[in-house]
Amino acid sequence: MNRIALLLRGLPGSGKTTTAALLRDSLVPAVRISNDSVRYMARPRDFSDFTLVASELGCLDLALSYLDSGFTPVIDGVFEDVDFLAAQELRFRRKGMRLVTVTLDGTLTDLLDRNNARDPLARMDEDRVRELHRQFRPAGLLLGIHDKQPEEVADDVLDLLELTAQEAETEPPATEAVEILFLRHGAPDYPGDTYPDPYAMGLSPRGRDEARAARAAVARFAPEAVYTSDFLRARQTAALATASLGLEVRQEAALRERVFHTFAGVALDEVRRRLGPEADRVLTGNSDLCTVDGEESYEQARDRVLEFFTTLAARHPGRRVLVVGHGGPHHWLLERALGTELRGVRALRWDTGHFSRFRIGAGGVSVDFVNRSPEDIARSPQPAKESP
Repeated sequence: MNRIALLLRGLPGSGKTTTAALLRDSLVPAVRISNDSVRYMARPRDFSDFTLVASELGCLDLALSYLDSGFTPVIDGVFEDVDFLAAQELRFRRKGMRLVTVTLDGTLTDLLDRNNARDPLARMDEDRVRELHRQFRPAGLLLGIHDKQPEEVADDVLDLLELTAQEAETEPPATEAVEILFLRHGAPDYPGDTYPDPYAMGLSPRGRDEARAARAAVARFAPEAVYTSDFLRARQTAALATASLGLEVRQEAALRERVFHTFAGVALDEVRRRLGPEADRVLTGNSDLCTVDGEESYEQARDRVLEFFTTLAARHPGRRVLVVGHGGPHHWLLERALGTELRGVRALRWDTGHFSRFRIGAGGVSVDFVNRSPEDIARSPQPAKESP
């Protein structure tokens, strides 16, 4: 059941709570995510659209997080809005995962009888049960529960999941997107008074510590390929972050930061004189608006980087790839994911030694997160790898 989340929906009295617990125990490693429990953690504890939408979205967000850590989430709740569910199923597919919705279908008589048999404190108002039944629409796989014990319903759900998994194996993959974990190089050892030579400027002691700290997160991601810029600080970061993992690190000139090579080793005062008003922006890492004769233009650098990522998706469809690089290439990939122009704007932080994650496929580029620390990524168990 790898990369599948199960959403068990039904009206009060349909047995979804007990069934979900049984399924969790059958699908180990698995986690049960109760919409009631998520909703009860917030105040007000009511059935307003405000609280219901927030709790349902929270359940799906939590399910994605557990899926990413190798668990099978079993979500249970009413989940009345079928349009919301359709959007969530699409959201899961875009991330290379699958949300399987099973509706437990009972007659009004079944639900009223079961509701009356519940503990008085857990019993729902009968008029509310009738109202929910009247407006409740089926979604996903429909499973009748008449005259069935929760154990029988759980067995039926497992059979449906097995059939779903078999169908998925015979279908073309829902997504052939390459999953990219993008690591920014560690803090560089900047020269004090000259423009840096990118082939000679390596990591500072802090930068080496940041690269080593990234190892656990890289191991958890379990990449099948590693690419790095050929600038020294990126190459050193890639070597330290992948040490002992037995991975070949491939150097790519296409992943270079945009720099002005003719200034390498030139005194900063002279650089400021030549660049004029743009000097301070360039020397603090934002050369977007600056052009130097004989050097790569902004447009050329951006096209170079985006072409690399396009070919990367073609080379590694459906696989996980670690990329070690710089702020500029990361910025251009993020632009593509957001569908906007950010030239000269560097408001989104991406710290040295931190990660962002992207997916690139036929549908374009999407971003899962930006600027996450290695500790955040490595704290959960390593996700199971899918079979080729």
